[in-house]
Amino acid sequence: MSNQYYEALPSNVKKFFDRQFYDSYALFEASRHPYTGLYADGYMTLGENPDFRSSIAATGVGLISLAIAEKENWDGKAAEKALITLKAVSGEIEGCKVARDEKSGFFAHFVDMETGENLNSEYSTIDTTLLITGALLAGNQFKNKEPRILHMAEQLLYSINWSIVVADKDKGVINMISKDGEGIAPLPAFNEYVMVSYLAMLGKPDDHNVQALWHNNFAEDKINKLSQEDFRGLPLLNDYPGAFLSSFVHQFPFYLVPEYAESKTYLEYFRNACLADRLKWRELDDVPSYIWGYGAGPNDGLFDGYHADKINNAPHNIASSYIIGGYLPVYPAGIYDLYAQYSLHIPYDVYENPNDKEEEEKFRAAYKFGLHRISWWHLEQPKRWYPTKVTLIDWSSMLYGLTAFKHGMSFFSDNLPKISTSHKN
Repeated sequence: MSNQYYEALPSNVKKFFDRQFYDSYALFEASRHPYTGLYADGYMTLGENPDFRSSIAATGVGLISLAIAEKENWDGKAAEKALITLKAVSGEIEGCKVARDEKSGFFAHFVDMETGENLNSEYSTIDTTLLITGALLAGNQFKNKEPRILHMAEQLLYSINWSIVVADKDKGVINMISKDGEGIAPLPAFNEYVMVSYLAMLGKPDDHNVQALWHNNFAEDKINKLSQEDFRGLPLLNDYPGAFLSSFVHQFPFYLVPEYAESKTYLEYFRNACLADRLKWRELDDVPSYIWGYGAGPNDGLFDGYHADKINNAPHNIASSYIIGGYLPVYPAGIYDLYAQYSLHIPYDVYENPNDKEEEEKFRAAYKFGLHRISWWHLEQPKRWYPTKVTLIDWSSMLYGLTAFKHGMSFFSDNLPKISTSHKN
């Protein structure tokens, strides 16, 4: 997809797109620690920012947001900021040592955004993958302006003992956690952990088990053999029989594994996942066609907890607008769904309520950076639901999708290294 879709937008929709696209970056900027360059797990819509709890995965997406800011000329200091972040995670900023498993090198999921201290979290293979993938993408985008970023990203990549991620090389089972240098908590395919296998192939290409994990399960010619579930005649990739996956699981590998971004096979599964999401939403009463998106996110202030919504498992049916954004490469008409949400219900940049200024302030704060979690049944209630937090890793689908809508998928696939075909088992 090229920017032909973007150029053809009517002026009012293009104006909305431009605002939402910039704000998809601005949310990350508002969640960044100015000294360490680490990014918060979430943006607190009704509280102080940045939050003290940094997510190492969100930090990886923050690096991607800086690469996009460079592409769009939004921030003249984007390269400088990315370098600060890389220095922090590499242990080169005074007073900040980001927690890692000493034996394997994997990073802690949640750390203090000033000191890097582990906040009682696991050493996560997927979160480390998201960090380093973001670093590699930023490194390639900034390689002419600031080559140190790519050099440091590659140093991080090679500092990890990727061999421990392999739980079952024949079935595509990947360990989620590194504990004392060993891989634990195995998770069967298919899921977003295909990104872990991809990065392991980059970081440890001569390891026979790492090779086998990829070539036996996730290589382009094996995608059709992955676990699947049928929904209305649509084959969907999944991990457990009878279950479906949250839409972000399909989206993350599409953007962050270049072999998948360029795979016609994966593209068909990606289209199926998008269509299935939309079709399932049509089964709900009184929900317009522009409200859909089974994503993950917090429900604070409405229902308790964080949940990864999916087909047949979506408590209270909360729609995630950023999922629509993430599917734009295969459903470009989704931009009009987002515009309908904005123009009819959440005009976040122009909203006024002269009869209740307190309500106006809450509304503007809750949607300061645009569309995210929406409860259709609470949109028009006298006491409207105000989302209190936007998790950055989930919001990333909006950032990725809008970037691809305007610039094409090549922004991602050209800035990430491809697995060498010379390392076949």
